[in-house]
Amino acid sequence: MKIDAFAHVIPARYLSRLEALFGANALSERVLGYEPWLREDPALTDLDSRWRTMDAFEGYVQVLTLAVPPVEELGEPGSSAKLAKLANDEMAELVATHPDRFVGFAAALPMGDPEAAAAELERAMGELGALGAQLHTNVAGRPLDDERFAPVFQAADRAAAAVWIHPTRSPIWADYLVEERSSYGIWWSLGWPYETSVCMARLVYSGAVERYANVSFLTHHAGAMVPHFSGRLAAPIEDENRESILLGLAEEPLVYFRRFYADTAMFGAAHAVRCAIEFFGPEHVLFGTDMPLGGPKVVGDTIADIEASGLDADAIEKVFAGNALRVFKVQRPVSRTARQ
Repeated sequence: MKIDAFAHVIPARYLSRLEALFGANALSERVLGYEPWLREDPALTDLDSRWRTMDAFEGYVQVLTLAVPPVEELGEPGSSAKLAKLANDEMAELVATHPDRFVGFAAALPMGDPEAAAAELERAMGELGALGAQLHTNVAGRPLDDERFAPVFQAADRAAAAVWIHPTRSPIWADYLVEERSSYGIWWSLGWPYETSVCMARLVYSGAVERYANVSFLTHHAGAMVPHFSGRLAAPIEDENRESILLGLAEEPLVYFRRFYADTAMFGAAHAVRCAIEFFGPEHVLFGTDMPLGGPKVVGDTIADIEASGLDADAIEKVFAGNALRVFKVQRPVSRTARQ
């Protein structure tokens, strides 16, 4: 069994709404940069294409997460709340219709209205069976540790939910102050890992990871920069409030960084996956591929990265499936062969 903990999808009815918004040119420039991704790979929107990819790997199942752009950037709070509801209803339908392929889904939340987002999280988990929610590393440029988002984290903590953290950044985020746009796709290749790392650091130093101890935070792309630069994250260096920040935490900062879970979506960089496993520990790493946005080889490459990690058979089983079953509190699905 291999449970892909971070696989993306754009359901059919939700896709129609997205295409209408893009067609009407009704979105901000920062969102328009995501439009080509709607057709990045047919498996993102077409189930038959997804089945062809999945069937190449025995015992391979997925947890569904909505692909970018974040719903809160698709309109004013009222309309984005409707989009989130539509997406969550459709993902729940996919899980219910194909239980041998999907073990669950992460709810999309309209974070532009935190109270509505908290209510949608409760509805999605209570009525639809969502495993938690996917949040993006910033909400229209505002960090997740902002106090206005407390209702969402409080709801997640009450439900002992999983929270997927996905980076968001677009080509209009320039690489340098003197420029207007990013070049060479750096907004994605390096900007997204930076976004994830900053988000993690803010959640640690602000005390959110400690405060919401019942939440299981799952970070994309193997914890981004954190495993590689952990030595630089032991304390908030050169902060005038450094001592008060450290005194406000019961443990050293690195203890909280290691409470995050990380996926393995590194696109064939086996050394990076090994680094994440060494930092977080094999019980805090979940097989996750970014499928289908990493290209046609992304599932096979990710499997190969884990198999080359040097872990023993028991630890490899935990990474491939056991950790996901435990963290998401789901049952091992019936295999497609058994159903036939």
